[in-house]
Amino acid sequence: MGRPVRPIVPMAPQEMVERAARAVGRVLRDDMRGITGLSIDDITAMTGTLIALGLVPVLPGEATPDTLIERTRT
Repeated sequence: MGRPVRPIVPMAPQEMVERAARAVGRVLRDDMRGITGLSIDDITAMTGTLIALGLVPVLPGEATPDTLIERTRT
């Protein structure tokens, strides 16, 4: 895997979720233009939020696991 273009800036959980929500809002509002307008930080926030919500990452070339969303009991 290559090195990031620039270091990923750490975000507090609330900031990460809010940034992800705003990015999704732009995509829904602006369609393709919204997608192409996402920043690295927006994509990082969306990725972190999906992982925090239990999405299981599948690396390129790996088989898809039976379970793609891990549910934890609280």
